[in-house]
Amino acid sequence: MSIDVLVVDDEELARDLCVEIISGMGYTAVTSESGAGALEILENGHIDIVISDVRMPGMDGIELLKTIKHKYPQTDVVMMTGYGTIPASFEAIKLGAYDYITKPFAVEDFKHMLQRLVQKQELTVENRLLREQLKTRQGFAGLVGTSASMQKVFRFISMAAPKRQPVLILGESGTGKELVARAIHAQSPWQDKPFVPVDCGALTPTLIESELFGHVRGAFTGAHQARQGLLASAQGGTVFLDEIAEMPIELQTKLLRALQEHQVRPIGGNAWTRLEARIIAATNQDIESAVERGSVRKDLYFRLNVLSIKMPPLRERKSDIPALVHDFIDCHGGDEVHVTGISYDSMTRVMTYNWPGNVRELENCIQRALVLGSGPLIQVKDLPSPVLYQMMKGKGQEEILTLRDMERQAIMHALDATGGDRAQAAKMLGIGKTTIYRKLKECGLVNYLALRKTA
Repeated sequence: MSIDVLVVDDEELARDLCVEIISGMGYTAVTSESGAGALEILENGHIDIVISDVRMPGMDGIELLKTIKHKYPQTDVVMMTGYGTIPASFEAIKLGAYDYITKPFAVEDFKHMLQRLVQKQELTVENRLLREQLKTRQGFAGLVGTSASMQKVFRFISMAAPKRQPVLILGESGTGKELVARAIHAQSPWQDKPFVPVDCGALTPTLIESELFGHVRGAFTGAHQARQGLLASAQGGTVFLDEIAEMPIELQTKLLRALQEHQVRPIGGNAWTRLEARIIAATNQDIESAVERGSVRKDLYFRLNVLSIKMPPLRERKSDIPALVHDFIDCHGGDEVHVTGISYDSMTRVMTYNWPGNVRELENCIQRALVLGSGPLIQVKDLPSPVLYQMMKGKGQEEILTLRDMERQAIMHALDATGGDRAQAAKMLGIGKTTIYRKLKECGLVNYLALRKTA
């Protein structure tokens, strides 16, 4: 990605040093010795990043920042300041500056700051492309993903949709099994027929038979009128039996008979109704183990397992997370929500978390951030505690956070606990006041502190 950086400083030596570093990193650098000259450059060409001194004759850096944020909101601004103007830098952060760097600065500090900012720029471009892809995405009932595992799911949906054979969908809770079932129905020749979901784990054993097969009037106590069962009500559409492994074993026998004979009979009735609905079943259990235990009938398993697909957990398709995040922002945002995207640091946290609750947990996380966030981007402080502080655990292993990440989390936790009071946070962490100032910059938490103060 090509990055154009504008350096604004009335001191020639400072401009030359910045240009040397920026050019050495492979980016394009242009300079101006005044705020007015910088605005001319911005008006005549595209600039991604502006690095400006605070104190300059004529238009100072704060006024330049205000103008850039008003006229060129997509351009990121970093302020350069001497030790005597640090308060002005905090004001600049509140006005929308990305960060500040203190002169004289270490070359490595400058490079680190610029690298983080370039990563943010790249993420912004990626976010825009993802939104464009989401706007043009067709079908698949809300399923989102470009990973190899999701492409396999999409191919399965396309293959299974035109067929009448039963489908078995396996996968952990929250992976989107019902979305797959709805996508199969939506792309089938019977999409105009009903889609009837049944949660086998939520119905009591005394009611589930009546729910599935129906009953005639007087069939049992409380049956004051006849009721059509869900299997018959699908009328040639699709019945989705979620958590099929939770179905009582005696009812599995009746379901198997209905599938084999393609007909159902209501409780207490004599008349048979032809079963024309397609059956899609799902479970989050290891169904083969359930068959071995005897909690799922083997013949029912074979009847349902004609076509099967296993939904991948989110931790195995993390490349899909950015698209999912923006899809959820678009779906759950509205006129009353002022959040339109997610910050680089927040996306980093989201990408490194292991999501034991899968896509459902991610969706809940984004919904929460939309409620708590003040916009325009979801910030780290808007994310739930598990995403911020938990170590990631994979199957049979535990991934340890880096020391820098642990240090960063500890500082954020202390700032949250003390209401943003740096002195109290330093005391809680057992470090000096000057140390916490340095750590805030090293860990890229200057923005977090400013936003914490204004929240």
